Amino acid sequence: MRRVTLQDVAAHAGVSRAAASMVVRNTGRLSDQTRERVRESMDALGYVYHRGAANLRTQRSGLIGLLITDVSNPFFSAMTLGFEEAAAEGGYLTMVSDTFDDAGRQERLAQSMLEYPIDALAYTPVVSSDLAAKLTSYPVPLLAVTRQSEGGAPYLGPDDYGGGVLAGEHLVDHHSYRRLVYLGGPQGAGPRDERMRGVRDAAARHPGAELVAELSGITSVAGGMRLAQELIESRIQFDAVVCHSDVVAYALLHALRQIGREPIGVIGFDGLPESELFWPSVTSVAVGPQLLGTRAAQWLLGALAGHPGAAFTAMPAHLEVRQSCGCAN
Repeated sequence: MRRVTLQDVAAHAGVSRAAASMVVRNTGRLSDQTRERVRESMDALGYVYHRGAANLRTQRSGLIGLLITDVSNPFFSAMTLGFEEAAAEGGYLTMVSDTFDDAGRQERLAQSMLEYPIDALAYTPVVSSDLAAKLTSYPVPLLAVTRQSEGGAPYLGPDDYGGGVLAGEHLVDHHSYRRLVYLGGPQGAGPRDERMRGVRDAAARHPGAELVAELSGITSVAGGMRLAQELIESRIQFDAVVCHSDVVAYALLHALRQIGREPIGVIGFDGLPESELFWPSVTSVAVGPQLLGTRAAQWLLGALAGHPGAAFTAMPAHLEVRQSCGCAN
């Protein structure tokens, strides 16, 4: 069966092809009646916009790539949602995939996306490996999100150091905890290092307070349970824990409840809405993952339009105080 063309639609509606094209692209100065007549003809004939042909004319695919570590992580799920919504508002579809923090997989996925081709790429750099230096021959805007790029790509992410200070200061100053542990996050990841630095600096302002230990691990439910078990079975003496994510905090609180451990101060990172529903409700350093995704997509859309944003943006964090830190609210 022959594909219905825009010329067929124009003839059926009694307008020029140029006018029909304006309706499809939602541009130009046409009366509402003309636009409605063209749309009725499109429906009657079963016309489908041929985006591929349009892309050949514009040299754009209408696709933006998003490479994250693991979409099952609620932080990245929320970030992806914000990203996709903002990209769609700009007329783009999002191609999403997970690297699982594997450098080889990251490179293969990026290459595959570029072959489609994508028009721009946002990515969370794999620890100890970065795409920016390897993609210099591809003229597409790149944006590193949540982790800074070793290859010089522009960056958008939370103020991890400031978030660490907020968590440490609240536990040490407000609650008088003195022996803190940092739990979770991949070893060598920039956000983890910055958050721990913030916690250490906050503790250093108060006599007798210190970060006594740090345990690295995968940021997931299963990874959080393993970390919680490792901490419980260790001989580390602690009275408060800063968790790399809210999910790790959920796992730790569950594990502590299972053994009947006396309450300690626990603070997570992310600010997930589920943290308000957990028991005890989880105090969290909120970094707004959905807003982060929205701004990442908007940055790339701006770059495609010829006006990218700042090369380095650290979004401010705030503390959402609930019960797990010891506050009675």
